[in-house]
Amino acid sequence: MRNSILTAALLLLTGLLLGPMDSQQQAAADSTVGGAGKGANPTLAALSEATAELATQVLRATVHFEATRVEGGPDGGRTSGTGSGFVLDAARGILVTNNHVVGSADAVVRVRLNDGRKFEATVVGTDPATDLAVVRIPEGEALYQLNWGNSDILRPGHWVMAVGNPLGEIGTTSTGVISGLNRDPQLPNIKYEDFLQFDAYIDRGSSGGPLVNMAGEVIGVNTAISGQVWQGAGYAVPSFMASSIVEQLTAGNKVRRGYLGLDPSNVDASYADQVGLSRPYGARVRRVTRDSPASKAGLQRGDIILAIDGQEIGQYKELIARITSVMPGTTVKLKVWRDGSPMTIRVKVGERGDG
Repeated sequence: MRNSILTAALLLLTGLLLGPMDSQQQAAADSTVGGAGKGANPTLAALSEATAELATQVLRATVHFEATRVEGGPDGGRTSGTGSGFVLDAARGILVTNNHVVGSADAVVRVRLNDGRKFEATVVGTDPATDLAVVRIPEGEALYQLNWGNSDILRPGHWVMAVGNPLGEIGTTSTGVISGLNRDPQLPNIKYEDFLQFDAYIDRGSSGGPLVNMAGEVIGVNTAISGQVWQGAGYAVPSFMASSIVEQLTAGNKVRRGYLGLDPSNVDASYADQVGLSRPYGARVRRVTRDSPASKAGLQRGDIILAIDGQEIGQYKELIARITSVMPGTTVKLKVWRDGSPMTIRVKVGERGDG
């Protein structure tokens, strides 16, 4: 029902953007919008109602965290922090947030559900390299959950909603658009960065909350803002990466990351022109490690990796983020530019040994 309302509203909005209403449409507008009278617009009213319904659905599965942890060993001080998160599996009590919200596996964590009930929670696992964490509350207590969406189909301009608890304001929603993809804001302590950038409002306390698409699916985990105060840019771990890490943490496993065994760099305009590539994109192979998965598959110095399993690679850090999100032992299909033409190389991904 929620999706059909939103779809209808968006179709109406498309009509609104394409041109003015005719006389019959205007008459309908004057008579249907809650007695608003002449000039009222049912398109915008329907869109507003659909957005509010989406927020209601997402808020029900969004949580507030309070975490207390000891730093610096037994003689260290205690620090407290707050943040956001969401329910991924209501039956099992599985919640997702940022690693920097809980801080450590032995943190004392309290969770407040959207309906106001509070629970002591257990940290199931953390992954500082991607700033993700999984927390568990008693089974069956959560009544609603969110599902993962597909971050790979996002484009700049797609509408999103950010939900969380910025500055202690519990249950805050904000809408905006995807501003950019594959961002590398060079956040401290985070090793693998391939962030979504968006302009929906988040701030301190929003960390770990869901970034959802217009179907209410989680396409990112809100992680950071640009600078110390809100400047119009937020960053979220994309779902292609988050879902893989969270699945491993939920199972109680140490996070395993994929490995190719090569030294990549970005492709600049000069090199793209030199090798006959239509535009500068992909990851240029500068060196291949002997006896590595890349070497065994036949990758060579000078190759440009353009795509992984059909997903285009814009820059070398995107290649690293995607490969490290692949479970070791999986075979992936690489689109490679060599000698002026594309070719396909299949690689059985190895396991990264340095975390």
